[in-house]
Amino acid sequence: MVIKNVTLESGHRPVICIPVMGSNGQEVIAEAQRVIGEGARMIEWRMDYLEDYTDLTAIRQTLTSLAQLCDQVVLLVTLRTVQQGGKASMGETQLRQFYLAIAQMRLADLIDVEFFTIDKPESLLRAMKNEGARVITSHHDFVQTPEESVMMMLLSQMADGGADIAKIAVMPQSLQDVLDLLRVTCCFAEEYPEVPVASMSMGSMGIISRLCGEVFGSCMTFGTMGVGSAPGQMPEEQLRQILDIIHSNFER
Repeated sequence: MVIKNVTLESGHRPVICIPVMGSNGQEVIAEAQRVIGEGARMIEWRMDYLEDYTDLTAIRQTLTSLAQLCDQVVLLVTLRTVQQGGKASMGETQLRQFYLAIAQMRLADLIDVEFFTIDKPESLLRAMKNEGARVITSHHDFVQTPEESVMMMLLSQMADGGADIAKIAVMPQSLQDVLDLLRVTCCFAEEYPEVPVASMSMGSMGIISRLCGEVFGSCMTFGTMGVGSAPGQMPEEQLRQILDIIHSNFER
């Protein structure tokens, strides 16, 4: 998948995504201008950090301005729920309506959908794609790392359900957990070459998973140009340097 000359595919140098987490439209735009000015190629607007993340009129206004700023930058929009480590509290029906409304705005390059928070997510993805949306389906576990078979099942269900990119983020309790996540990433990338995968083992123990995506198959990683949005995110400058070194020395 190539968006605005940015390649999001397994086996390529991972794209660094920078979170933008302002509490109102003015803060969001100012933060986006800053990180784009510092060289960000992809940003994630965390809409759940807004004071009123249910105000679709205000969201449309901010998203319109963001889309103009991001003419050469990939724009991912995310409403992360409390169940998945975010700040938004919505019922399943309201969340489904929210996702579809964002898709109908046709302003974001990618929309994050919490696949397992929605009942019958396949139908939602079809409706969003009918509006021209591209979807990152996601699942987060801030407590543990599931068994390899479970992680593979989760990713496979997202891929079979219509994901454009399948994302999984888990919390390791041991180094073996980190290895399990990397093994699943590699296996999924081989079995589903048509669906890019984004995977990360969170916290300091999982830091290697944010660096080695090109080797194991993860197409994107998250870095910071300020405050991070999840445990273990590295400053973008350090992350970029390490990814550059791996890319220049790795031959598939």
